[in-house]
Amino acid sequence: MVNIFKQIAAVASDLKKCGPSFAYAGVTSKLRAHARVPLPGGGQATVRGRDSDFGTLRQVFRDQEYAILSDTHRRRVEARYEAILAEGKTPVIIDAGANIGSAALWFRQQYPQACVVAIEPDPGNAAILRENAVEGIIALEAAVGSEPGHVSVLPHARSWAIRTERADTGCPVVTVEQAARQVTTGSLFIVKVDIEGFESDLFGSNLAWLDDPVAVYLEPHDWMTPGTSQSFQAAFGERDFDVLMRGENLIYVRR
Repeated sequence: MVNIFKQIAAVASDLKKCGPSFAYAGVTSKLRAHARVPLPGGGQATVRGRDSDFGTLRQVFRDQEYAILSDTHRRRVEARYEAILAEGKTPVIIDAGANIGSAALWFRQQYPQACVVAIEPDPGNAAILRENAVEGIIALEAAVGSEPGHVSVLPHARSWAIRTERADTGCPVVTVEQAARQVTTGSLFIVKVDIEGFESDLFGSNLAWLDDPVAVYLEPHDWMTPGTSQSFQAAFGERDFDVLMRGENLIYVRR
């Protein structure tokens, strides 16, 4: 009974914050293998009805988990966006651990002249990501790490919880610098990292790229794999960023 009330409350919140089309699609998507969901602000996204995909859309579009609520910090980010454009360059957003592309679509709405490089190692997630990769989103089936190589993809019942570990063969690993070079005349603007514990690898070495973005979004996973936050805590401790908290994310904004 409690679960039913939670579901009703969730749908009511969908309706209030995102409108009837989004709410209706969320309910009916559970009845289909794949569904198209109209997004607040325009566009659509494909979700798998029997997975956690719509829940991810809720976090991003309904709950606005990537929004920067502080006026001071939001102005810093917006000023850097305008400065990159004034230089004749393209702001590049790296979405590391893109899942089906929910965050990539949200960032494209917020920064329409940016290019998002969305990187996802799981083949099933990557297939839906490619469907959702509208103009201005580059989808890569890969993992993100401190140096090139390969990883094994460790499956999970929920697509958002899929993990990776270093291996001799398998899914390729790209660095942040390699991903950013996908965009001609690009300038690294924002990096979003949600890689289920592999942040210990990404922030373990080769951190010159951290000197470029104005903001880094990071979801810690010590609850899943204790100690995986140590490398990024050390990395940001040596650099001049403010840190904000929003939903499941830490948002580091350059001072």
